Amino acid sequence: MQGYGDQTYILAKQLEVMTTEKAEETSAVEGMTKQEMVKIIKTAKRESESSEKDRTISICDSMKANISEIIQKMESNLPFRVQLYTDLYTKYLHTMGDLFSTYYMSQKEFFAKLGMREASIQAYNTYLKSLTNMALSQIDMNTNFAKIYVQFRLVAIDSYDKTAHFMMESYARAWNPFNLYNKK
Repeated sequence: MQGYGDQTYILAKQLEVMTTEKAEETSAVEGMTKQEMVKIIKTAKRESESSEKDRTISICDSMKANISEIIQKMESNLPFRVQLYTDLYTKYLHTMGDLFSTYYMSQKEFFAKLGMREASIQAYNTYLKSLTNMALSQIDMNTNFAKIYVQFRLVAIDSYDKTAHFMMESYARAWNPFNLYNKK
């Protein structure tokens, strides 16, 4: 397979593996008796309760753990999302290339029958070249704008991060006298 076929094949294989894994998990659960299932649930509950008794959890710990889990999930999906958009954009460009190739063949035949003068064709070619140069220039400007925009956002986030850390340190110092009072 070539090009898009490879990507489709890989996605189909990944889906097949995921489906097979879920089917095996389901089969294992379906094959259990009610007593085995109750035993597993009770064991899991006991382990959960004993680990909860051994450690205390604060609201901040809970929020941090859950937010970290969300961020990690988003980070782990980023390469996949980039690949999806790359595949989509590649397919779009391929389709546009095919469209213009077909258009080219039919127009070439049409204009060949008209018997246009060479000077007219050269003038039209010069006009199209100027449009092409303008489009290429705009693509470069757009790319540079995106680069500068991302750099600006990174600097803004870094500035916010520094400010937030400064504020958190100030907050901790402000509460420090109260913490000493509670220890007495």
